[in-house]
Amino acid sequence: MTARFAGMLAFVSMCVFAGAVHAAEAVTIESPGGQIRVEVRVGADGRLSYAVQRKKGAKTALLRPSPLGITVDGVDLGQGVALGDCRRMTHDERYPWRGVHAEAVDCYNGAEIDVTHVGSKTAYVLEVRAFDDGLGYRYIVPGVGRRTVSGEASAWNLPDGCQIWYQTNIANYEGFYAKVAPSKVKADEQIGFPVTVEYADGTYGAITEAGLLAYSGMTLRATGSTRLQGVFEDDASWQETGPIRTPWRVTMTGPDLNALVNSDIVANLCPAPDANLFPEGIHSPWIKPGRALWNWWSDSSVEFRYQKEWVDKAAEMGFEYYLVDAGWEKAWQLPGKDMWACLKELCDYARGKGVGIHVWKHWGGLEQADAREDFLRRCAREGAVGVKIDFMDSESRSRIDFYTYTLATAARHRLMVNFHGANKPTGESRTFPNEMTREGIRGLEYNKWSDLPATHYATLPFTRYLAGHGDFTPCTFNPDKLKGTTAALQLASAVVYTSPLMHWADHWKFYLESNVLDVIEAMPSTWDQTVVLAGSEIGQVAAFARRSGTSWFVGIINGGKARTYPLDLSFLADGTYEAVLVRDIEGEPAAMSVERTKTNRGRKIDVQMQDGGGFVAWLVPAK
Repeated sequence: MTARFAGMLAFVSMCVFAGAVHAAEAVTIESPGGQIRVEVRVGADGRLSYAVQRKKGAKTALLRPSPLGITVDGVDLGQGVALGDCRRMTHDERYPWRGVHAEAVDCYNGAEIDVTHVGSKTAYVLEVRAFDDGLGYRYIVPGVGRRTVSGEASAWNLPDGCQIWYQTNIANYEGFYAKVAPSKVKADEQIGFPVTVEYADGTYGAITEAGLLAYSGMTLRATGSTRLQGVFEDDASWQETGPIRTPWRVTMTGPDLNALVNSDIVANLCPAPDANLFPEGIHSPWIKPGRALWNWWSDSSVEFRYQKEWVDKAAEMGFEYYLVDAGWEKAWQLPGKDMWACLKELCDYARGKGVGIHVWKHWGGLEQADAREDFLRRCAREGAVGVKIDFMDSESRSRIDFYTYTLATAARHRLMVNFHGANKPTGESRTFPNEMTREGIRGLEYNKWSDLPATHYATLPFTRYLAGHGDFTPCTFNPDKLKGTTAALQLASAVVYTSPLMHWADHWKFYLESNVLDVIEAMPSTWDQTVVLAGSEIGQVAAFARRSGTSWFVGIINGGKARTYPLDLSFLADGTYEAVLVRDIEGEPAAMSVERTKTNRGRKIDVQMQDGGGFVAWLVPAK
C-alpha cells in the first residue's frame, strides 16, 4: 500500500481465514474495539438481511433486520439464497487527509461472504467492513459481458423511537433539512443522502453511500414505516459490463456529534489515489488547498477590465486563488483577443501576485471526451490551476461517469476541480485528491434571491457535511444579505464548514473594511484537528474548535434565539494564548466587537449570542 504513493504513513495488517457457513447460520462481524456488531443471515423466507447493534455501553439496536440484495438481469439476488464460505480480514491503516483532520484512521474487521442465488445458481460476494464508528457493505457480482442492473433491496430499517434529519432535493442536493420520526415521512417521499439519525438513547448515526465512481447514485424512498428503502431515481435500469462492484452502503454511528463529524468511513471505503496520476497522493505539489475570492455572488461584473483588481485584492488578503465565474467566455471577446488570450493574460498577471486562477464551465459543453480534453488542456495551457464545473444536476450512471472522467482528465493536466450543481460527495476526493470541494448543498448563494434561516446554518455541520466537503461559499458582511443572521455567525461559518478550497462569497471591500481582517487572513481552509464542543445540538448550536499547527479557531453558530454559550477552553494545550474574540453586538447584526486578550486552557468564557448570532475566537500560543 505504501509503495503506491509517496508520503503515506500506513500500517496495514491483513489476515484471511476461510470456513464453511451453513445456510441456516448467521455470519457475525465485530469491529476491532467491539463497539459494533453486524449480523448477516438468511431468514426463513429466504431473504438475505443484516442487523447492526452497538455493543459497548448502552446496547443500542442501530439497525433492525434490513433486506439485502441486488437485481441483475431481472433476478433479485437477495431472495432465495444460501450462504457459503466466509473469508475474514483485519485492517489498520493511517493515511494523510484534509479538511476535518490531517490524518485519517482506517481500522476495521471485514468479511467476504459467499452468497448463492439458488434458483439461478448465481454466485456473488457480500463484503462487509465493521469499524468502531459504523460499517459499510457492498455487492460484488462476478461475470463477463453486459448485464442490466435494475435496483437493490438494500434498505435501512431503523429502530423505534429515533428521529431523522433529512432533505428531499435529489437533483442537486440543495434542500433544507427537517427532523421527524422516519415512520412519519410521507410514503414514497424521495430523500437524499446523508440522513442523520438521533437514537432514543441520545446517541447518533448517519446513513449514506461511499465509493460512487462507476454506478448509479442511490437515494432513499420513505415507506411509511421505520424502513428507508434504497432506490435509483435517475435510472430505472442501466448497463454494467464485466464484474459488478456496487458502491458501499454506509451506516455511521457514535455516542456524540464529535464522533460523527470525525468519522473517516466514507473516505476509507474509497480506493487510494492512482500513483500514475498522483505520485505524491494528496500532497501532490499542484494540489493546494486554499481560499478564493470570486465576484459572482456580489453581483460584480465579469468584464475582463475588472478582473485584475480582484486578483490584487485576493493577493492583499493573502488568499491563494481567484475564481473566474459564469459569463467570462462571452464577456472576454475583445479586439485582437479571444477568451483564451484574455485568460492567459490574467493567469500570467495573477501568477506574479502569487494567486492561482480557477475557471467556471457549464458541464453541457463537456459531455464528449474530446470536448472535455480540449477545454481542460487549454485551461492548463493558459495557466489556470483549477476548474469549476457546474449544473450536472443528476447522479445517473452516465453522469457519474462524467464526474469520474472529468477528475481523471483534469488530473492529467494538473488541474484541481470544484463541482457545482452536483450530487452529494461519496469520498471521491480520496481516489481523486484533485477534487477540492463540491456543492451539493443549499449554500449562501440563496441569500441573493431568498434567504437561509439561522437554523439551516446550525444543521449543515451535522447533516450534509457528514458526507464530505461542501462549497457553501460562506461569509457575507453585507447588511442587505445577512437575512436574519449576524456578521459574527457569517464569520463563524467559515470556521465550521469544511471545504479545502474555500470560496469567500462577498465583495472584497466588505472584508478589507472590516475590523476582523486579520482573523480572515489567518484562517486556513484545512485543519489538523477538529473538536465538536459540548452543547452542540443539530439545528440549534454548532460549536467547533479547530486546530491548524499550534493555533486554534473556535466557531460557534447559533441557529436559535439569543443565548449564552459556556465556552470551555480545555481543548487548548498548556500555556498562555493570545486571543482575538469576535462577538455579536446587540441590536447591530452587521457589526462585530473585537476583544484582544490573553487566556489559557483553564478559562471558561460566557459567549452571548444574538438571535441567529455567532462567535469566533482565534487563539495563538503567546511568544
